[in-house]
Amino acid sequence: MSFINVGASDAQGKRIPTKAALKRALKEDSASVTFDRTSAINLGPSNATIKGDKLPEGDKLTVVGPDPYSNRRWYATVYLNSHGNISVN
Repeated sequence: MSFINVGASDAQGKRIPTKAALKRALKEDSASVTFDRTSAINLGPSNATIKGDKLPEGDKLTVVGPDPYSNRRWYATVYLNSHGNISVN
């Protein structure tokens, strides 16, 4: 298991404003959420973004929002639980 540092955007490319909004978006339409990696390491073409409906199995996304670079008001961990469902803590 690894932790991947990310930011989260909606289908229009806007940053998701709250942790509650992230939970709602993933529940309503997980494919509409895009996670962009914020680490300066291992950012090859295959690692650019992660769609909410294609979360990496066994990894946890550490989300900072609304903007991981300039506005860190909330934090969340997003992952697939043991039942294959998306969990947001």
